Amino acid sequence: MKKFKTAIIVIVITMSIGNVSLSHGGNITGWKDKDSNYITEYNGKYYGYHKENGVVHYHQVKWDEEKQKWAIVAPAIYYDENFNKKENDYKENTNKIEVELVSTVDGDTAKFKMNGEQITVRFLGINTKETVDPKRGEEAWGKEASDFTKEKIKNATKIELEFDSYAEEKDKYNRYLAWIWIDNELLQNLLVENGLAETYMLQNNYKYAGMLQESEEIAKNNKLGIWSEETSNIQNNENENQTIGNHQTGAKDYKLLYMIINIIIILIISIFNIAQKKKKRK
Repeated sequence: MKKFKTAIIVIVITMSIGNVSLSHGGNITGWKDKDSNYITEYNGKYYGYHKENGVVHYHQVKWDEEKQKWAIVAPAIYYDENFNKKENDYKENTNKIEVELVSTVDGDTAKFKMNGEQITVRFLGINTKETVDPKRGEEAWGKEASDFTKEKIKNATKIELEFDSYAEEKDKYNRYLAWIWIDNELLQNLLVENGLAETYMLQNNYKYAGMLQESEEIAKNNKLGIWSEETSNIQNNENENQTIGNHQTGAKDYKLLYMIINIIIILIISIFNIAQKKKKRK
């Protein structure tokens, strides 16, 4: 039993350390105070800092009114003390594999021929809306994303896959996870910057995490695609309809329960009356 408890403690500590590592030192200094002296405004934007491995670096932040905290806008993007962005070295040597298109599945999945073998690839770091969802049907901007991906890949003269050294090679569905390059442009970034995809399961140490986070923030600010007010209204209506449906279901369940209780009461009274009559006869 002691060994089991010790193992649990070790696992918890390990998970905690991993979370701190991925969050680049956790919350920034002064994150709870909206008027914190540790937050600096520069050219209309706000910046905060924290330490990672003993070294101070800055992030762009914004005040989250709902959570009452300074939230980091793009955790994978660092700034120096003069608020100049530290550029990632995207020229790092990475093997890219040229592939042939077999077919596109939807906005974030496609099939290719790689080294003579047909494979299915899930685009790393992003998610597009579903074209056919089992519960909701077609989601807003799902078809647009699917059409965009199909057009870009089909018209590309060169398609390459790049595997990230920090990501798993395959997901739980046995699909390859990769960056998709079309004519030297990152397809994931094209989808995100046009508001057709959102970052998804994107770790800060992935090679192009900063690029995607920055593109997503721009798309949000410009209210493009899935971030548009129209999409927000559709989602709100769906949530309201779901709530009404839940209330209606709850009302039906209540009526059914009330009916069952009444039947049970009537049966009990009937049995009691029959028993009383039998006693009188005796």
